Order: sequence, then structure tokens, then C-alpha cells
Amino acid sequence: MPPRPFLTARWSNLVLLTFEAPEQLVRSHVTADIDLDRWNGRTHVSLVALEMLDVRVLGRRIPGFTTHPQVNFRVYVRPHAAPAVWFVRELVPSRLIAAVGRLLYREPFQAARLEARFAESADDVTAEYRFGPGAPRYHVFVTGSRSAALPPTTSFEHYLKERTAGCRTDRRRRPQAFRVQHPPWAVREVKRVDYDVDFGALYGQEWRFLNDRKPVSVIFAVGSEVAVYRASGAPP
Repeated sequence: MPPRPFLTARWSNLVLLTFEAPEQLVRSHVTADIDLDRWNGRTHVSLVALEMLDVRVLGRRIPGFTTHPQVNFRVYVRPHAAPAVWFVRELVPSRLIAAVGRLLYREPFQAARLEARFAESADDVTAEYRFGPGAPRYHVFVTGSRSAALPPTTSFEHYLKERTAGCRTDRRRRPQAFRVQHPPWAVREVKRVDYDVDFGALYGQEWRFLNDRKPVSVIFAVGSEVAVYRASGAPP
């Protein structure tokens, strides 16, 4: 029998703000056993805001947690030549989800206040995410075209959004990768972007320099159904 996904959901209205980051800083957040991924010799970090819809764990809905926004901060790695991500932090709107993720799966979840709003017109789609510990004081606001298209597989956009695995370490500090499966995501033409994020306050003072940097890429992806499979050796 084919493996059963641990988690299924629809990831929708994904917004990726991507910045160049010094390789030594990225390396300091990733175990030495995992190779960093580079685009044209440079390393990057992305803030990713998304809406999680119809979330199911082992095929079952968890009451109260089937739909919620999430905000991730990630760097790019390449274990065994596979395009993957390593999470610096994942903000979720539930202390329970955060505790389970940290204790069982060693994921860097943190409970926070998150809000999401979406609007559509004849020509545009707008996504607004507000988030922060204690209060949703930070925001990401993007307006894009209603139409969407797949970028070329050789593009920077494809490189950033099409990641087939997520990495972490197990309880013995051994690197593991969990498989993420979804069709390629179409992206909207970004017409407007506005954000206010204190990267130092959210993710540590070493990231404060991003407060004064402009993103090298802004992606507004439509999303799709997603299946996440356990890493080998992950807890039952």
C-alpha cells in the first residue's frame, strides 16, 4: 500500500516575501549535516503567510483547527539533492498545535495572534495577514491579478515555491526530511505589496537587518491541495 499522508490540507493565498541573507547567518540556523541551497550563489530567507483550509491529521478533522492562517519564516536547503526548506519559526494561532508540534515533531512552532482577510474584484485578489505574539501588530498586504499562471521551471519563483521537503532534527539531533507533495502553484501578478514586520523582535536580533531591506522577490501563489508525509524515523 502507498504511504498514508500524515497531514492533508488546502494551502491557499500564499504570500512569499524573500530576502537575501548572509550565508553564515543561514548556516547558523541549520544543522551541519544539511547542505544549504543557493540561487546564483546566494542564500535566501522567506516570510511565508498562507491560509490552511480543511486541515486533516491522519484523515481526521480536528474541531476548531480545520481552517486557520499560518506564518512561517524559512531558509532554503537541499538534503540529498532535493529542494527543501528549514523553518526558523512557524507561527500558529493555537497553543495546543504549537505544543504538539514542538514536543512530538521538533518543529519550531510558536503560538501567536493571527488574522487573515481576503477580497476579490473583477480584476484583482487581495490577501491581508496580521500577526504577532500577544497582538497582531505586524501585517502583510498584497494585491494581485485575478488571473494566474505557472512561472517557468527555470525561474526564481519556481525555485522558491516548489519545495518537495521540509527538514528538521529528531530527538537525537539527526537530520530528517518530511515529504511535501502538491501540484505546481500558479502565481498572480503582484500589483501592490505593503508589509510591516519587525524581524528582530519576531525571529531574533540577528535578523533585524531585514527591517531595512527590500525583498528581492514577492510571490502571490494561488495554492492547492497538499499532502505531507512523515519523515522516516518520525514519532508515531
